[in-house]
Amino acid sequence: MPEFDVSVLTFRSGIHSVRVEAPDPAAARGQVQAECDRGECHCPPESCTDDVDSTLLDVKQVALDNVVILSAYGVGLGTLYVDDTLRRKEPARG
Repeated sequence: MPEFDVSVLTFRSGIHSVRVEAPDPAAARGQVQAECDRGECHCPPESCTDDVDSTLLDVKQVALDNVVILSAYGVGLGTLYVDDTLRRKEPARG
């Protein structure tokens, strides 16, 4: 089953991604939305003590995970998405 990264904006924690397995983007969004509606919205434990509002921003299908990104800013691991976008996972190293 495909994997999707769902971007969630929480009132206290900012933006973070939740990875879920689902048959399509709509199902991935629905799965994470249902968890948020139940108060189980996967915000980082160190900053999510009493989140009062969560909004789903984006759903991207994962093509390759842990790819090495080489850029002018250094080398780092990232994720390649089906729409050909890249997202860095950690700060660049020189």
